[in-house]
Amino acid sequence: MIKNNKGIVVLLEDEEPIRKGFTDMFADLELSTLIDLHLCKTPEEYRDFLAEDSNRTRLRAIIMDLSNTPEEQGASDENVNTFAAAIFIKDEYQKNRIPIFIHSSKLQHFKELDDRGTVWKVEKTSESILYVCERIKILSATDFLDIFRFGGKLESKIMEEIHSAFTNQFEKNEIEEIIQSITKAGSDKIQERIAEVFERIAIRSVYENWVSTREADGELVEKKFNAFEHYYRRTSDYKVWTGDIFESSEDKNMVVILTPRCNVGHGNYDEILLCRVVELGHRLDEITNPKKGEEKLRKHITDDVTLSGERFRFLPRTPQFRGGVVDYKTLFTLKYEDFQSKYDIRLISLSDELTNDVVRKMSSYLLRGGISETEFTEAHNYFMNKNEEG
Repeated sequence: MIKNNKGIVVLLEDEEPIRKGFTDMFADLELSTLIDLHLCKTPEEYRDFLAEDSNRTRLRAIIMDLSNTPEEQGASDENVNTFAAAIFIKDEYQKNRIPIFIHSSKLQHFKELDDRGTVWKVEKTSESILYVCERIKILSATDFLDIFRFGGKLESKIMEEIHSAFTNQFEKNEIEEIIQSITKAGSDKIQERIAEVFERIAIRSVYENWVSTREADGELVEKKFNAFEHYYRRTSDYKVWTGDIFESSEDKNMVVILTPRCNVGHGNYDEILLCRVVELGHRLDEITNPKKGEEKLRKHITDDVTLSGERFRFLPRTPQFRGGVVDYKTLFTLKYEDFQSKYDIRLISLSDELTNDVVRKMSSYLLRGGISETEFTEAHNYFMNKNEEG
């Protein structure tokens, strides 16, 4: 039997007209050439289908109606979180890495997973089937569905790089020396510590080599980052960290944390060092100019001082952050309690390299110097006199 490796989207929907609508739309958009659609009428059909490893391996996305049994149709809408589809959705979100489309007329009662970028909540309307299928087509045609899934491109690439890290990162007896350095330190949790250190070595090696310049067609080619990559949503346990951008819910003012990492890491601070991040304002007009906007943006992002000057550091706009400009003239400190009270929303965190550049420019701004005002006409005469003598 020939193995089917084509991806599949599973639809759980008890209404036959809706199932037919999705089948017809897949055909109209020629989605079937990219990915298969499997229809399930009941939660039992859904559960049994994905219980087979061959089907789960092919799973790329799910489309869920929230109520799919007579009992659920007759139940109170307030109990929607206990419906079978809601449980399936939460289980896939926790354990899998696929897009989830919740296509239902009961969305107002399902408050979980709001604002999750991998979960689309779509109210049933005359246009909703088209909306869902168009999104699936974009994700499938661009191969996005094959990036994050189990056994997908990202997982395969990471495993290749981890293999390379294992085989190329260590020489001679370095592994033994690392292990000995840990065992001789006398930790109570030696095995956990050894795992932590080697895992971090591997991940750092994977990342640094992944973003580094590579050879292509005999030439070294620098990898270009998407502006989105300059930010990330930090999930570590620190309440604040160097490079975090916070916002006040009261007045929408933004600040970036510039307290050194070592002080934050050890809790060694009485006050938080902050700098205001002002809105892009007039810079938007420069950047959106059809003729010179892209070149202006390039100079802003690369911090060309002929455009940004010494007082500002530009932060680009992306889907997850509205952008802004760090104004070093606004540098100030706040007691931690006052900071927590005033700036209560963490918007985003700068990448390490962008954080380093923001801190570097702050240091340059603070350390700028100068000399006393000079009478330039007199100074010019020295040059002219010397020139006349020559």
